[in-house]
Amino acid sequence: MGTAVWIEKAKFRMSAAGERAAVAAVKAAFPSEATFLQRGIHERPSAYRNFASATTFAGTMRAVIGLGEHLLVHEMPEGGVSGVGREGMMDELPARAMARYFEPIAPFVETGSFIEFESDHGGMWTRFEFSNGTLRVVERELGADELGDWGVIEHDRTEVLLDPLP
Repeated sequence: MGTAVWIEKAKFRMSAAGERAAVAAVKAAFPSEATFLQRGIHERPSAYRNFASATTFAGTMRAVIGLGEHLLVHEMPEGGVSGVGREGMMDELPARAMARYFEPIAPFVETGSFIEFESDHGGMWTRFEFSNGTLRVVERELGADELGDWGVIEHDRTEVLLDPLP
């Protein structure tokens, strides 16, 4: 990805029950400070303490390196999430940390939800897609395919980003 990114488009919804289940699932996925740090969600122990004490999706999201300080979560009064947005530009896309964070919550995100990030040069996008309880991470770039046809080329990066190595 480029040196600076922003959310280009997003549609992200989670019911109140889904939000509660997602918070429990993501905390179960990173049950200790050591796991949290080793998996690259953030490099600061204080971020883990904030993560561990969070009771909402927005609260846990604030602990994701590079994303937490820029992603705005639109919470519904009765619980749940009605959307996400951005505040400012991010220095770089922490794609691996984001994929590792979003994977355990994917079963609780409404099918059809996505968050799409665009690079500062406009030629590359990374899209986190949620469908039927799964997460798919796709990079899209402008360029020529194997046949020399120009257009948008997609690269599925899900498995690479979820690789168990830090």
